[in-house]
Amino acid sequence: MREDAPASSDDVRRTRRLVAVLGGGAVALTAAFAAMPWLVTRPRPAPDVQLTLLDGTQPRIADLRGRVVLMNFWSTTCAPCMEEMPTLIEFHRRNAPRGLKTIAVAMKHDRPDMVLGMSQRRQFPFDVALDVQGEVAQAFFRTEVTPSKYLIDPTGNVVRTHVGRTDFADLQQRIDALLSASG
Repeated sequence: MREDAPASSDDVRRTRRLVAVLGGGAVALTAAFAAMPWLVTRPRPAPDVQLTLLDGTQPRIADLRGRVVLMNFWSTTCAPCMEEMPTLIEFHRRNAPRGLKTIAVAMKHDRPDMVLGMSQRRQFPFDVALDVQGEVAQAFFRTEVTPSKYLIDPTGNVVRTHVGRTDFADLQQRIDALLSASG
């Protein structure tokens, strides 16, 4: 067997530089993801797309003007989505009587029968939409990461975005302010 030659000081310096660059990049990326809710949430008009709900109705987002709406993009195969679903269900039950409309949009890779089965087993108390062609996710700022949530104010503007795991305390504060102002 051949023994590896000892590393030269140039190799050691290159390796240290590479580790520093990669480490710095990881820190920057982590900071960017942590700041995402604030970076991507400047009020902007919600896209006026047509939804297809499990009950067969097809409302447009514009039909929901005058209401506070929480759009939740999720997937049956998304572990964080499934982990936070009981919290979302309770969140909806607590806020719906006050005027919150929650719509869970299943991503295009979810089979409709899987979405229907999941919503029945978990007894989702909110509307569930199928996005079979991916048009709704595309219109909503090219949503690809699940879970992603968009809070829409009564004037039809997206005023808060949560990408990844949801900060429900922050979301509750925003909804409280919107429901107080509109009611």
